[in-house]
Amino acid sequence: MRVGIDLSPLAYGNRTRGIGTYAENLVAALAASDATNEYFLFTTRGTEAYTFPTALPQNFSCVRVPAPPLGRVTPLVSHQILLPLHARAMRLDALHLVAVPFNASMPGVPAWQRVPTVVTIFDLLPLRLGNTLLKHARYRRFYDFQLNACRRATMLITASEASARDLMQDALAPREKIAVIPLAPPPVETNGECAAQVRTFLDGAPFLLHVGGDEPQKNQATVLRAFGLLCRNPAFQHKLVLVGKHHLDDTPALRVTTRAALRIVRLPNASRADLDALYAHCDAFVFPSLYEGFGLPVLEAMRAGAPVITSNVSCLPEIAGDAALLVEPQNADALASALRRILDDERVRVKLSEAGERRAREFSWARTAELTRQVYERVARGQT
Repeated sequence: MRVGIDLSPLAYGNRTRGIGTYAENLVAALAASDATNEYFLFTTRGTEAYTFPTALPQNFSCVRVPAPPLGRVTPLVSHQILLPLHARAMRLDALHLVAVPFNASMPGVPAWQRVPTVVTIFDLLPLRLGNTLLKHARYRRFYDFQLNACRRATMLITASEASARDLMQDALAPREKIAVIPLAPPPVETNGECAAQVRTFLDGAPFLLHVGGDEPQKNQATVLRAFGLLCRNPAFQHKLVLVGKHHLDDTPALRVTTRAALRIVRLPNASRADLDALYAHCDAFVFPSLYEGFGLPVLEAMRAGAPVITSNVSCLPEIAGDAALLVEPQNADALASALRRILDDERVRVKLSEAGERRAREFSWARTAELTRQVYERVARGQT
């Protein structure tokens, strides 16, 4: 079986995002488990050079798809014309696309699919947050174009049953053409060192942790309001550490109490080693997201033994199971109460920590790779 996996989106700023985590760990797990089939990792010239981070076995090859340097139009030419031609010329049995963008300047799903095509689509976030993400008409038109391309795919892969229901509700595919394949936490960073700023947190005042930045679905405003409610108590001494590229300002917390001032810390460039250490040392991980395709940070925190509070909506109850406290995501009072429960009751804290570690062990990239390989085989054999 000859399989192409398109890693082009990773050269367009996605390497440190969920798509990058997914694609690199999937390929690494396939490389560790499948010495029989041939895999071709496609790349195009993006905004940054891309090389796979580890050595690959002989049955894996990196293939550069030639694309003319046309600026923002380059991904349209490379993925709507050149990649399908390349895949057909190479006689691939399956072509796997790992991203469905809403911006035409990003590598996307070919509408013209000359070989059996598999598309991973984690969520329909642009539709759920259309006023924010699709505020330009050109984004709406291109995302509709991409969804239609997904409808032409042989199979779709998503990471949760909640996302599968969303795909069916929006008529992207019937259930039999959607494979639900959970993800797993990325490997713990063993070689990197924590940044000096992070090391100060590990040895200093206790802290709560939130990951996600100011992306609308991450619901950082509610985290800040809940933190403000906790800070009303003079005995409360925790800091709030926010990890992500961009963040809201302190206003939601300061509207509740000025005691929150100078106790909110932002880390825009946390490394994997930084994150692993923060997960392992925080007193609680707070993730009241409004919408997720999988919610990988929940499992990352659980693996490190952090007590987790997350939302009771979207796929998050499915991923967390009984190993987290679930709250109404936009209810700051409920979030603050859940945090008090963890901080004030050691039995709750230990129970959540132990349950989270057990829950995280149920997910592995080896399983993700095996289920994905089965999809490739099903597609290659025409069993769809």
